Amino acid sequence: MYQNKKVSLVLPAFNEEKNIAKAIEDFRKIKLFDEIIVVDNNSTDKTAKLAAAKKAKVVVEKKQGYGFALKKGMSKAAGDIIFLCEPDELLRQKTH
Repeated sequence: MYQNKKVSLVLPAFNEEKNIAKAIEDFRKIKLFDEIIVVDNNSTDKTAKLAAAKKAKVVVEKKQGYGFALKKGMSKAAGDIIFLCEPDELLRQKTH
């Protein structure tokens, strides 16, 4: 919650098995997000399973592509404010 507004985080994910659990953990530490949505964009690894184990809301987008995944995530988000971010470690390393 931020200024009485619900905040959603959308993470588009294609084969992010190596990063997804840590990304969810890192974003939860911020204590800003009311929901974290992982959009599984046809992953062939354990991305969705790992995200669900971390209590993220997992949605599936069958149309391949970053834009389709982001649109799906935004359509499922309940937040008044929606953040879009990559689950890879590149950005998170720079902010810690």
